[in-house]
Amino acid sequence: MEVVITTDRRPTPEMIKEARELSERLGAPLVKRRHRTIASIMREFGRPVLVVGKDLNFTLHTLKDQKLFFHPGLFKVRLVNYLSTGRESMVEAMALKEGETVLDCNLGLAQDALMAAFVSKMPVVGLEKEPVIYEIVKRGLETFKPKGKLKVAEFAYKLVKPTLADNYQFLKSQPDKSYDIVYFSPMFVKPKWKDGVMMPFREVAPKDFVSPEVLKEAERVARKRVVIKVNRGVKELFSYLADYSSLPSSTRVEYLYKEVK
Repeated sequence: MEVVITTDRRPTPEMIKEARELSERLGAPLVKRRHRTIASIMREFGRPVLVVGKDLNFTLHTLKDQKLFFHPGLFKVRLVNYLSTGRESMVEAMALKEGETVLDCNLGLAQDALMAAFVSKMPVVGLEKEPVIYEIVKRGLETFKPKGKLKVAEFAYKLVKPTLADNYQFLKSQPDKSYDIVYFSPMFVKPKWKDGVMMPFREVAPKDFVSPEVLKEAERVARKRVVIKVNRGVKELFSYLADYSSLPSSTRVEYLYKEVK
């Protein structure tokens, strides 16, 4: 994704320094904000605008006038439900236990990785191949300060380890049986509903589904299970998922899983 880098209207020296470094890392133009609006910068360059703001966090302003930034999202709801019931669909699909390791092959906004880290109490490696999303989430995990009901999960934010990588290339580089669970959460295929929280992410995130080649590597790397989060009905669209079992959730999501030996 090609972007333009700028800052808040009244940048601190730290913001300016961070914007310069971010511009270098992403190979993106750096524009002084002054009195310019985000819309005017977007019109000039025809690209989304990544803003370095307060606490040196990053917000992406998309071409469809949406904002993508790091936030707990549904992780908070899932965590509260898990603490009250002891159950959570993704955790059940993984059969995840404390002390087990998870490789999250589609990190996104890290909400699944945070849930896995909270349950396992172990580092969770999260792969993200889009550099802009990686930068937003990496910074968010470093600076987010959980409050209220999220405070109990503060340690999980430190356990998620964002890694800028293509999941296929990363999996190929790993030894056999490297992680207990290898997990995928690709962008949903033909979603039948609109999620306001996810719309900015859907606009800019990679859209590729899990290929047979990627699954073959995942099954080699996993010690216990490979798990894929999909929207309901997707399994029937891909014949190579026939040997995956399905665990429905209380939402429009289902989890496909396969035991590996």
